[in-house]
Amino acid sequence: MRFPVPHPLRGPGKSSGRGSSPLPKATRPVTRAVLDNGLNIFLVRAPDLPVVSHWIWYTVGSRDERSGETGLSHFLEHMMFKGTRKYPKGSIDAITSRLGGFNNAMTTHDYTAYFFNLRGDRWEEALKIEANRMRGCLLDEKEFELEKQVVIEELQLGRDEPWYPLFEAVEASAFHVHPYHHPVIGWREDLERLTREGMLDYYRRHYGPDRANLVLVGDFDKKEALALCRKHLERIPPCKEPRREVLREPPQDGERRVTLRFPGNMHRLAIAWKSFEMGTREDVVLDVASFLLSSGRSSRLYKGLVKGREIASFAQTYNEARLDPGLFWVLSEPKPGVDPKDLEAAVLEECHRLRDEGPKADELRRVKKAILTSFWFDMETVSEQANRIGRAQVGCRKGFKVLRDYPEGLRSVTAREVREVLRKVMHEDRRTVGWSRPEDV
Repeated sequence: MRFPVPHPLRGPGKSSGRGSSPLPKATRPVTRAVLDNGLNIFLVRAPDLPVVSHWIWYTVGSRDERSGETGLSHFLEHMMFKGTRKYPKGSIDAITSRLGGFNNAMTTHDYTAYFFNLRGDRWEEALKIEANRMRGCLLDEKEFELEKQVVIEELQLGRDEPWYPLFEAVEASAFHVHPYHHPVIGWREDLERLTREGMLDYYRRHYGPDRANLVLVGDFDKKEALALCRKHLERIPPCKEPRREVLREPPQDGERRVTLRFPGNMHRLAIAWKSFEMGTREDVVLDVASFLLSSGRSSRLYKGLVKGREIASFAQTYNEARLDPGLFWVLSEPKPGVDPKDLEAAVLEECHRLRDEGPKADELRRVKKAILTSFWFDMETVSEQANRIGRAQVGCRKGFKVLRDYPEGLRSVTAREVREVLRKVMHEDRRTVGWSRPEDV
């Protein structure tokens, strides 16, 4: 099932059964350089293994799409693999495979990223590829039309997935003004109308060194790596299109509700409260609250609803902080025979109990230790280090340095803060409730 993106600071949320690293990799020094054309470069030497993780992050996502062009950021991500004059269609994947590496890309509300994981003596090829397609993508008309159908099929497959339509509907209801209202993949009606000329204009506006952040982590000499970056990237002209400010979402003035019909016999519940920006103090506290509620068999929702009253087949929370205030989610499904109204009431009861009473001392210690264990463990791979640095840099107004402060900030979270932040968030007027119900109910 498609859940919201894992938190950029905490990671995927794996919180048990793992030992922490004796030398936390987040403590490695980050060297930052800015080229004359505006490109930000972040270098971290990690010589443990002879590999290099190469990520380039563009400060463009669905948040930056204008009315009528929703889905362009994600569609353009697809087209970035469809050829330049130097790298014809299919050659990027073929080269990566021949070099024994791996590459992929992703688009979110706040950014688009492309990455390569290669052996330490082969990573320059990734640099050449990204330098070439930064401003040199052909966006061939025939390829554009063919890929448009691929993206529309991807959208339809998502709508056939049980949870995606509910996420889409709740998010669209939660945000009325801010572009977070739009799904990352876009609305089908917009995708069908998109033209190659519109994509070319979007590409030229948003893809350039002054809108990019290059993160390299691995086994390399920093001076040599920076010299290679200058060699391949410094002559690329900037796009000179600064990221525009977007309309801020006005305060929500009451609970919002949405109901969908979906084939099958399952009811699905999604509750989303308006939350905070990534990197704020409240964001750290909500990480703790999310773990308290739903991480593992000792969590409150599991003990109270899945194991205790046995009214939920599962219950999961997500602190989905973003560049602008995001959402705090609770997802659940009732067990067969359980009245959906009873499940919703029970979910809110458990959440409100934590909000009103706060966590117990031993409970808070356990959860903070679990989050830190997950944090350090995930930072042991060069790819995850590069991922975390880049996501924090483009998805947080404080930039990548927020990673350095995260562990100590987490350790200092108090029970009182958990209560205070949840009282701000878990208010009826900030809540959007969505139900997916069987078609015959």
